[in-house]
Amino acid sequence: MSIGIFIINLPEAVERRQRVSGHLAALGLDATVIEAVRGSTLSVAERASVADDPRSVGRYGRVLTPGELGCAMSHVRAYEQLLCSGHQFGLILEDDAVLLPDVANLLVSAENCLWLQSPHPRLLLMTPIRAFLARGAVPFAAGYRRVKVRRAWEGYGYLVNRAAADAMRRINSPAWLSADDWVAYRRFGSIELCGLDPFCIGYLDTAPSQLEYDRRRVETASGRSKSLKARVEKWQRQIMDAVYYRPVFGLLHHRMPKGWPARRE
Repeated sequence: MSIGIFIINLPEAVERRQRVSGHLAALGLDATVIEAVRGSTLSVAERASVADDPRSVGRYGRVLTPGELGCAMSHVRAYEQLLCSGHQFGLILEDDAVLLPDVANLLVSAENCLWLQSPHPRLLLMTPIRAFLARGAVPFAAGYRRVKVRRAWEGYGYLVNRAAADAMRRINSPAWLSADDWVAYRRFGSIELCGLDPFCIGYLDTAPSQLEYDRRRVETASGRSKSLKARVEKWQRQIMDAVYYRPVFGLLHHRMPKGWPARRE
């Protein structure tokens, strides 16, 4: 199968672009740089044309921050680039991603290609997973196993097939979901969401995420981090985790260790 690798990077972030491009080159991987969108530069009229703020409020109890909006639009650009290419699936990376050396072999492994060549939308997270099911894990390539995802966010390293890229592009144009709201994509796009255990893509831990800082600042200022509907869903999820998923399926999670990738889980 043909694999496209796409790096999301702001034009002015030259050092980050050079760093990740060199990192991939050392692993024998070529990538296409996707020019990221800076949401803070959008005018009110431009935002109205590219964002669906009422739907965001229904989902999160607030609109997307400028950073979240720009990030969501940037990932959609990556999906569009994949769909315009001749590649069957794509590895989507943000410019702070740090890959283990065996990612190159994993990408072209028979197990990975067979799973992704499905006509159904499929997405494989290669980053730490907040909650996944030990029961039902499937042996994968290079000693990894494919697991069902219960909860996850962070979008700096994942694989999508063309069906998933098309589904997520349609769902989030105009943008109303954060780029890494994987559970929502699964729900609204009927996407088969899986992850790798252990994970094989971490991030460059040099500075706090500005996007995450802005997100928490807005939530704190508003005094409500979620809509009532979202909070009820969270409570229901926590109850189901405690009484069903943890005892029946063995609910596990990953931790991102300090000093990645020299130190691993």
